[in-house]
Amino acid sequence: MDDSNKRSQYRYKNKNRNRSRVGRQERRKLAKRKEQKTQRPKGSIKLKLKQVFLPYLGLSILTILLFGALRWVLDIYLNILPLKEGYWNFGIPFLLSIFVVGIWMWPRYELLTLKWAKRSSSSYFFITMVLALVIPLLISQNYLSKAAYDVIEVDSLNDIRHYPKQKYFKVGSVEPLKSESVSYVETQVISGRHFESTLHINYYTATPFTAVDNIWLGSSYHTKYDNREEQSIKDRQYSAFINESRHKYAAEDFSNISYFRKLKSSNDRSAYLYTISTANKQSNLPPLVLMPETGLLTDSLGRDFVWGFGSFFIGMVLCLLLVLAADMDNQEKKSTRKRTPIKKQKPVKKRAPVSDVSKSLVALFRSNKKRPATLVLILTCIGAFILTVFMGMDIIAPLSRQVNSVGGLTMDALQAGQYWRVVTSIFVHAGIMHLAMSLGMLFATGYILEKVLGPIRFAIAFFICGIFANVLGVLYFDMDMAGVWGATFGLFGIAIPLVAFKIFNKKYREIYGATVAVILTILLSSMFFAFINTLSYMVYYLLTLCVGMIFGVVMVMTQKQALLRNARRHNI
Repeated sequence: MDDSNKRSQYRYKNKNRNRSRVGRQERRKLAKRKEQKTQRPKGSIKLKLKQVFLPYLGLSILTILLFGALRWVLDIYLNILPLKEGYWNFGIPFLLSIFVVGIWMWPRYELLTLKWAKRSSSSYFFITMVLALVIPLLISQNYLSKAAYDVIEVDSLNDIRHYPKQKYFKVGSVEPLKSESVSYVETQVISGRHFESTLHINYYTATPFTAVDNIWLGSSYHTKYDNREEQSIKDRQYSAFINESRHKYAAEDFSNISYFRKLKSSNDRSAYLYTISTANKQSNLPPLVLMPETGLLTDSLGRDFVWGFGSFFIGMVLCLLLVLAADMDNQEKKSTRKRTPIKKQKPVKKRAPVSDVSKSLVALFRSNKKRPATLVLILTCIGAFILTVFMGMDIIAPLSRQVNSVGGLTMDALQAGQYWRVVTSIFVHAGIMHLAMSLGMLFATGYILEKVLGPIRFAIAFFICGIFANVLGVLYFDMDMAGVWGATFGLFGIAIPLVAFKIFNKKYREIYGATVAVILTILLSSMFFAFINTLSYMVYYLLTLCVGMIFGVVMVMTQKQALLRNARRHNI
């Protein structure tokens, strides 16, 4: 009996112990939760507002006001920086928003962490803040481009020349001469993902006025078609669109025009000027293009004003909610993490910090001492692109006419004896994306290949491949040539024999072999699944690659020892 009583007592004590353990665990959990709540600094909402949201709000207002004032002074009042309206209304505001948020707000929103996205919190804040700033900034520029001008009433269209800085004009009665109108058709092929290609067609018509010297009324019509269709189908669609545009122009009634809008620097204006140049009318005055407008200018200004303030208010509210939903990280922990002692290591040459632009450029030049030809070619391409932009080429999506006017290569140019375009077209690029991709390809090939070939051989190979690719594209594929793509594909072709004859060591043979295999796979797959126009491009690139391979075989056969010596010297 005594043993049974002792056992029951022990069981009772164990039950109490277990219950006490469970109670302790629960109390510990509650204590941890209280500690977590108490660890949050008092006034964390005020801290987040003070350190993140209010600086962002002030910076956004300051950016919108300062950029608007800068544009008003340079573009509208003084007219000393006549950039295209697309740059002022879209390009510069978009880049400015990314720059402002990425540079000034990045150290602040790095202090915040979202519970549902701890690793990508910075991305959420960056995208939200950029959108909240760029949308009202775009609308404000559209509003400024209208509100900064008055509707000037003139007695005749010839009086418009007395107001060179004004944009909107109202005339009592006008008489366009449709019988003397001139037209121009402009086509542009825009490629997309999954081998998509769209043919955009613009039909421009310029109409002179009665008793007016070199002032024209502009009308335009636009359509787009799938460029992957057969040529006969595209020809029928093209003819149908031209006929439809002519009927629409003939049926237009210009008697209900409220006011005219004078075109400033833009792609449409350059197209109309080219259209007017085909009329062969002699005049000592520069041409002016007027676009007809209906309705009241104040109505559109009111809509833009409401949309601008509404988008700014909604964007700031979203940013505020996102900031309040985040947790403020402890700065002391971050500072201790940054100040953790590091073990002493062997002295290593330090690279220049990324924030210091001048030191970074110096470091770039020093690191490319063994690749001077590649660096010179890249800088030449960048300088040529800046020059062509100042010459009137669009920076985003230039038309073929613009590219050809600044040095591109065409069949007409060759027939006219402009053989210098064979070289200049290598450094002319059709837009900022074309330039970035071309320079990436050039750097990828020149980074290793120039060390083996040497600067002089590399430069000679670059120009031989580029000139051959341009002549091949113009004569046999009837393409307008621009850019260094043909030259870089030829250089990739030169690398194939160097890999095959084991000029490179095993590491770089694998790198170049994998790169060339990927390029060939993309080209071959594109040939099977792409449309007719892209098929000709793929055949063209394959031929330039083959020409580079032949050139590389000749170099290996004649100068193998020199190539091996350069490769071993640079451990390639």
